[in-house]
Amino acid sequence: MKKLWQKDKYELDPDVEAFETEEDLIMDQKLVKYDCLGSLAHAKMLKKIGIISSQELAEIKKGINEILELDNQNKFILEKGEEDVHTKIENYLTDKYGQAGGKIHTARSRNDQVLTAIRLYCNENLEQIEIEIFALIENFQKFSKNYGSILMPGYTHMQKAMPSTIALWTDSFMESLKDDLLVLKTAYKLNNQSPLGSGAGYGAPIELDREYTKNLLGFGKVQQTTYCQNSRGKIEASVVSSLISILQTINKFASDVMLFTTSEFDFFEVSDQVTTGSSIMPQKKNVDIGELLRSKVHLVLGNYTQIVSLSSNLVSGYNRDFQDTKKPLIESFEITQSCLKVTKILLENLIPNKQKLEDSMTAELYQAEKALELVIKGMSFREAYQKIGMEVNKNAK
Repeated sequence: MKKLWQKDKYELDPDVEAFETEEDLIMDQKLVKYDCLGSLAHAKMLKKIGIISSQELAEIKKGINEILELDNQNKFILEKGEEDVHTKIENYLTDKYGQAGGKIHTARSRNDQVLTAIRLYCNENLEQIEIEIFALIENFQKFSKNYGSILMPGYTHMQKAMPSTIALWTDSFMESLKDDLLVLKTAYKLNNQSPLGSGAGYGAPIELDREYTKNLLGFGKVQQTTYCQNSRGKIEASVVSSLISILQTINKFASDVMLFTTSEFDFFEVSDQVTTGSSIMPQKKNVDIGELLRSKVHLVLGNYTQIVSLSSNLVSGYNRDFQDTKKPLIESFEITQSCLKVTKILLENLIPNKQKLEDSMTAELYQAEKALELVIKGMSFREAYQKIGMEVNKNAK
């Protein structure tokens, strides 16, 4: 398969080609739709500035719609030798529509092309994650409404500290998710910049209408030409950082569930439908879902480190190292989306053990309250603290 950059009749060493492209083709398969959208916007702009004709634009639109339909049917498959999604799409358009397909890459580089596709991919997935966060917040609200008045111990230093309620516990996760939304919106704003038309990072020697393609693709602003490539890795890292924030919230919830569902605590039970068992111990009922939810923040943190490392110590302009940031970026989105869905399922299958929670509300939880009662009667807090503390020590003996 001839490469877009190939001028002479020679074959790239197959081991080199495999090293450069095989894993990347898997990532590019997920970008077909977004590359098509970017290509269509670029074609419309080329028509607007007089580079292609109305007939050629119509042929390009027809071809891109065909590709999108094939992709929906899982029939537009990137294969070895096609190098990347851009080659696959351009070859398809050229094979079917000749000159029109040959003009689609005018004043465009694969550098701005892939970055446009990645930005579109991120925007759509950030929007979907926002929807899923709101759905999870709603589930916490329902849980709090049903069980919020039930008392439960509050802990500091892993020891019983003060009285709490299920509402206080669940509301903390709702507030955390709301903060996560703020971080997510910031990442979206950074990502929502159009790189299309920046070419290899230094523009093109013809007058392009980048504002027009920005509007067609729904981006918030046109990104400065040279900064497009310099922002690679930096903006992806900000996006993944926002996903880490969400997974930190989920990690905290999952950690609590794992502790509170142990037989020693028995504050909550989990429905059989979301638990597994042991291959050797017949009595086991494992909340594996909580353990795996708890682990995922560490995987995405590793992805964040990869992206920052891969994009650091590089000179300005495009560097092929950026190619390896696709996998950790896409994987981070997939992990976060699955975690949000599964956390919702876990919460829907979590049942408080009211009697056990009530029995756990032992006397030591109310000692700070007793000290404050003395303060209200006129005693200084430090004197009240000492008085109640000595009483506690005496009773413990």
